[in-house]
Amino acid sequence: MDVGLTAEQLALRDSVRDILRTECPPDVARQALTDPEYWCTLWKTIVDLGWTELATPGGDFGIVERVVVLEQCGAAIAPVPLLSSVGLAAGVLGACGPAGEGPLTEIAGGVVATLAVHPPGQRLPGVPMTLQSGRLRGRAVAVADVSRAELIVTLAAAGDGVVAAVARNGCGISTQPTDCTDPAQPLADVTIDLEPVIRAPVDLETALAPALLAAAADLVGVASAALARSVEHAKSRQQFGKPIGAFQGVKHALADNYVSVERARSLTYLAAARLDDPSTTAADGWTAAALAKAAAATRH
Repeated sequence: MDVGLTAEQLALRDSVRDILRTECPPDVARQALTDPEYWCTLWKTIVDLGWTELATPGGDFGIVERVVVLEQCGAAIAPVPLLSSVGLAAGVLGACGPAGEGPLTEIAGGVVATLAVHPPGQRLPGVPMTLQSGRLRGRAVAVADVSRAELIVTLAAAGDGVVAAVARNGCGISTQPTDCTDPAQPLADVTIDLEPVIRAPVDLETALAPALLAAAADLVGVASAALARSVEHAKSRQQFGKPIGAFQGVKHALADNYVSVERARSLTYLAAARLDDPSTTAADGWTAAALAKAAAATRH
């Protein structure tokens, strides 16, 4: 279902899909599992195409266009840090005002960034760090692509509220790789103890809503592609002389998952439209993004 997309947005979707079919067929994702540096080639192509410029606020593209691209990358299982950089890190930096312009420009130019906002022992994103006397300290878990990232964006509790902080990967940062379902997009726990290069006060809901939405877009892409492959398998696999898709137990499961994927897609694009609307309050934007993320993450 195309949820109110304009002709330009549909053209963008089709263009991204066609490019990924050429540059990132299934064997590319598989090769990335055995070659840790294979992603660099595809990343250079993505940067040259200008997809990382979606990180820059006030450009030609908004949140909806960002979601369009991230969904297609999710569908292709593209082994690149576009979600981490443009979706997650840039999503929070967009709430930082002028202080975030420098790192956003770096991301737009191809610098890899990631977001560290999951405190240990918590399922939901939050504020894993503290900022005291100019020192950023704390630990975040399940940080994506940190081994590839030059910039780490996080949230910290300061004396006067919550601040977004940016650290450069290196001294003062230690990482511990963790198990993940997609080795081509590695996760790690991160411990930070340093002075951040940038810090800015933010509203927590405003900062996290675009990142939640980006994750939802990626998951919608993954789920829709998995469903399409399942349907093709159900058509071609024979059992008892007929395609397995002819059996109720299979066809009903596929139909239920189709409804779930389309519901998640609709909620995701609705949330994107709301975040693109300047009149949307922080609470409404957060709620819309959280609902989209919850729907996209539901397993059936």
